[in-house]
Amino acid sequence: MEKDEIVISEILAAAKSLFGRLGLKKTTIDDISAASGKGKSTLYYYFPGKNEIFEAVVKDEMQTVIRNLQVTVDAASSAKNKLKAFLTSQSAAIIELRSLYKVLFEDMIESRKMLMPLRVKYENTQIEMISGIIQGGVASDEFKYMSDTHIHKLSLVLIIAFRGLHFPLSINPAEIQPHEYFDALVDMLIEGIGN
Repeated sequence: MEKDEIVISEILAAAKSLFGRLGLKKTTIDDISAASGKGKSTLYYYFPGKNEIFEAVVKDEMQTVIRNLQVTVDAASSAKNKLKAFLTSQSAAIIELRSLYKVLFEDMIESRKMLMPLRVKYENTQIEMISGIIQGGVASDEFKYMSDTHIHKLSLVLIIAFRGLHFPLSINPAEIQPHEYFDALVDMLIEGIGN
């Protein structure tokens, strides 16, 4: 890792901790400077301001989640298990990042404008991953044939269905056993709910 990458990584780690504890509004550049052990001039060298540091923290976390999702999905043997692995890995990430999610909910209006392009990119990546899993299931005859349009719509529906669990998972993960919900969701998707 290069020196710049190390410095940025240290700044982001300190900022993530502060944002998770204090929120975006209450965290200051001085706080980040002190927590990271870097001078304010160093912070400003790499980032124009606090909002850009926050955006970089969220972007870094999203990239980590996507990498972990891909590793988990790739390790599963069938398309059905890949879908379950995707949902389980995603829920683990939400639980791990719940303090950051809390900040996002509390500062929703302010951070929404700033983070919307990242959110769209993140969701599009997830839709592509789910579409790839479904296409693999179709190719292996595990799933029936579906057009690309149908696969895209189904992928979007799965992401939306999963998004419904984001809030309870980020607030109180102990009340939900996500793997039970995800297994049921995937089983219903694969097997259908008709007679």
